[in-house]
Amino acid sequence: MSPFRLHSKYNPHKEAEQFTSAIEGNPSIIVITEPGESYLAPVLQSKFPYAKRIAVRYNETAFSDSDHLWDAVWRPGKGSLPFFLLSHIPDEKLGATRFLSWKAADKAFPDAADTVWKNIRYAIDMLTSVMHTRSFFGKKWLKNTIDNFINLEHPATLRFGAPDFILAGAGPSLEQLAAAQTAPYSILAVSSACAALTARHIPIDLCISTDAGYWALPHFDRLPAGVPIAFPLEAAIPAQILKTHPSVPLSYNSPLETMLFTTANLQPLAARENGTVTGTACELLLQHTDRNIILAGVDLAAAKGFTHARPHASISRLFTAANRLHPLAEALAVQNFAAQSLETYRQWFLQLPPESARRLFRAGTGGAPLPNIKPVDLTADVAKNAQSVDRQVGTAVHMHNTQSGRNHALAGQQNSTRDMTRLSAALYPAPSRQERTEIALSLLNTLRTQIPALIATKPARLAEDTATLEKQICALCSYTAYCNMIKNPTDTTKAQTNLTEQVNCMLGALIKRIEA
Repeated sequence: MSPFRLHSKYNPHKEAEQFTSAIEGNPSIIVITEPGESYLAPVLQSKFPYAKRIAVRYNETAFSDSDHLWDAVWRPGKGSLPFFLLSHIPDEKLGATRFLSWKAADKAFPDAADTVWKNIRYAIDMLTSVMHTRSFFGKKWLKNTIDNFINLEHPATLRFGAPDFILAGAGPSLEQLAAAQTAPYSILAVSSACAALTARHIPIDLCISTDAGYWALPHFDRLPAGVPIAFPLEAAIPAQILKTHPSVPLSYNSPLETMLFTTANLQPLAARENGTVTGTACELLLQHTDRNIILAGVDLAAAKGFTHARPHASISRLFTAANRLHPLAEALAVQNFAAQSLETYRQWFLQLPPESARRLFRAGTGGAPLPNIKPVDLTADVAKNAQSVDRQVGTAVHMHNTQSGRNHALAGQQNSTRDMTRLSAALYPAPSRQERTEIALSLLNTLRTQIPALIATKPARLAEDTATLEKQICALCSYTAYCNMIKNPTDTTKAQTNLTEQVNCMLGALIKRIEA
């Protein structure tokens, strides 16, 4: 053990009180790094009874007798600290979170303290990035949700089937995938990979998209007819695709989704919100199937040249915009620099539980290393399958001794792979477009009346941990105004007025647009 004393020898409770008295404001969450014997815990609870108290330990076993005094405890054996913090700290409450260290512990465990605080910084950066994303996309998510709900003409449920899966991302290594390699598998492709797969005559069993931006729309330009699509309502999906393709709505179990799905008797597929569409797709297969999953084109790293498998909508835009003053190489360099954020997504794969990682494999070469996921050689598998076909054809020739018998055996073997119970979608009836429009209008009009009244009379309800429809709509209409409201729940002037105006403006614009 360290030679340093972590607590006062004479009055550790008084020491804890002095530490707590220096905490400013009224935080919603308090994170303490290595609080030792936890004299702090009851003092914090007394002064901040409604705050969540989180202890971050520097050691796997030390001071475990006092862990029960905290609302949540992290130790090195629990895996990634940033992901632990993200699971306990809602992004809208980052501004009301205090990260504090017990300085004596930092002196006793300097290396552990340094590592922990670097990870806390990383977690704060991730939360800040999430907040920027919500602030930028909130109105778009709400608009997409209403539009997709109204335009969804062919709702469908998924049948995952018996074969293992290839999950196709749009990284450059996807170009190494050949049609012959994919025959034994069901193909789940992110929307940005569909053009590259189609160009290589690789059949797509399901296309998935989660991106809300307008730039996601061109990914559907080459989607073959009849390919089902899976998406959360907040995603950007072309209206024409919703009119012609089977659609599998994904649910993140948000209050708005639940309200719309329930009222219209739609049958969404449960999904988990993730930073990338590939992560969402991977979790979807891990959650709903017990089959193996082969990652193809999931590079999670910047490339030296093109950042995506070709053809790709973004590459087409780059070629169109390139000129002598702004050459293609310059645009690719800028795109590759922006791709450094992919390290965050690589960390998600690295933190998968072992029981999940065991079901994942990775095809192709290149990309960022994922040591917890085994590589697989699909070319070798094709060779094995070809040998199997040859043996079965030979047996058929021996049995029938005729050319017709040989052809019949070969055709049967070739078709058996494609005829397996594969990933597919089954349509089911749903309310008409007019009925869905009326559902959306009724809900928006109700919210436009109820939310301003709630802000004026019971603003504290918006700061509660429980997910509610009113909280979600406020955050979507103006995430910044909503966070300011959370930070200042007793402010009856500026924060409340601004949030009310933003909600009225956004909901009013949606209502007017639908009625037009």
